[in-house]
Amino acid sequence: MTTFHPIILECPQCGALMSAYELMSYTVHRSENYSDGKTEFGMPASKDISICTACRLPFWREDGRLPGDPDWEEHGDLGSVMDLHDLEWTFDDDRDEKTIAFYKDLLDNGFADTDEREVFLRVRIWWSVNDLVRHLSSWRSARNLRMLRAIIKHRREMLSLFNTYRKLFDQNLEQLIFLYIKGDDVDLLYLANMYRESGNFSKALEILDKVERKSSSWRKLKKKVGKKDGLVFNI
Repeated sequence: MTTFHPIILECPQCGALMSAYELMSYTVHRSENYSDGKTEFGMPASKDISICTACRLPFWREDGRLPGDPDWEEHGDLGSVMDLHDLEWTFDDDRDEKTIAFYKDLLDNGFADTDEREVFLRVRIWWSVNDLVRHLSSWRSARNLRMLRAIIKHRREMLSLFNTYRKLFDQNLEQLIFLYIKGDDVDLLYLANMYRESGNFSKALEILDKVERKSSSWRKLKKKVGKKDGLVFNI
């Protein structure tokens, strides 16, 4: 069962008050898990970054949270806080590129004031670039020649678009690896995948060999490393 707790946020930029909620518990019925750590369908979207309804500027939700429980008799008519999915371009055809630009602009403008927040933004850039090729159809799924041509065309277009972000992808992942190793808790499987996606397959294999528990995810990842396949995949 999914449960929420209502809260009030104050925009650190303009001081506007907005209603929001904190997720207290949830039940996962189905999810899709990917090698870059992104989970789709089963997990509620992260609310770490909010957007003010008044000044339209982003802020860290943690920085805007008012202490204590709100007096809803006094603040019952507040508007709801916004997030990335409320922006006007959310349903545009180029929403993936705009999402990349959104997180990159935050990073470039010093929005992250701690290592933890920088990791959050860099992971979102990583995921957003990977989203360009995350759901590529396999030509094996084609039922006829027309469908096969459409799949091949789409794959070529999206892989070409992905490659236009290659420099950003590599630089971002290099810094993310540094910050991840710098942290206290390192998941070797996750780190090995970072090196795989960065194109450093020998380093990825070296780390995989240090993993004690050889799970199905480990076997899938090692197979991808052996094929020198650096794309994100369903794990």
